[in-house]
Amino acid sequence: MIVPMPTSAPRRTGSFVLTEDVAVRVTGQARTAAALLREHIFAQTGYLLAESPDGMLMVSHDPAMRGLGPEGYALLVSNDAVMLRAGTQAGLRHGVQSFRQLMTRDATVRAADLRDSPAFAWRGVSSALLPPAEMRKAIDKMAAYKLNVLHVFPDGDPDALRDLVEYGRDHGVTVVPELSPATIELLDLFPSRWVHIGSAKLSTKFGALLHRHGRLPVRWHDGSSDVLGPHGRLAEGDDGLRAIATAGWVGGGGTTSAVAPAWT
Repeated sequence: MIVPMPTSAPRRTGSFVLTEDVAVRVTGQARTAAALLREHIFAQTGYLLAESPDGMLMVSHDPAMRGLGPEGYALLVSNDAVMLRAGTQAGLRHGVQSFRQLMTRDATVRAADLRDSPAFAWRGVSSALLPPAEMRKAIDKMAAYKLNVLHVFPDGDPDALRDLVEYGRDHGVTVVPELSPATIELLDLFPSRWVHIGSAKLSTKFGALLHRHGRLPVRWHDGSSDVLGPHGRLAEGDDGLRAIATAGWVGGGGTTSAVAPAWT
């Protein structure tokens, strides 16, 4: 079973057997994803797979792929070969994680025919800052289940924050800070387009400041229908802001929903 459940996964029988003689074929700009795949295979089996133009395990970056969106991928596992294809690096990373879930303890990979893309662009969790090793473990877990946003409450060492942002970037996770007018000086540590403001009222002044830096605020609300929706609006001063984040509101501008950390 793949978690989250793929968009399309018709049942297949059989398996691909991993041995030390299996080679990895890399096409296009897929070398980073292929290295990640080889790392997971080594951790599971002890096999350090070589790269070969004739390899039976293919990882392919194909920008011409259509219909899978910016994070989608296609993964085919048969008895004789494996083919992972995606049009983006994010899609390749997600495909590697699905391959990882298909691996068994006896060095086989369950047969599959997956086509997958996320239902929501924003799929994340919130966390207080933990020691760096624990934060890296949290990002590893997020990547394994294709979550892509880590909302943090920044404090402490700026160098540790930079390391966290870079580690998240390398694993497909955007670190979004929760800032206030008093902590705005931390903004440059976070390249995220989004800046969380918690449940605070977004003042015109603070909103304009974020806008000048090319950022968009995210705030909590209660999920009421007059706020949510692909073309909803969030009026300054709304209260009851809790459970769900709606992103993209500056002043009186429009908003797009950034909700529900889930795939279809």
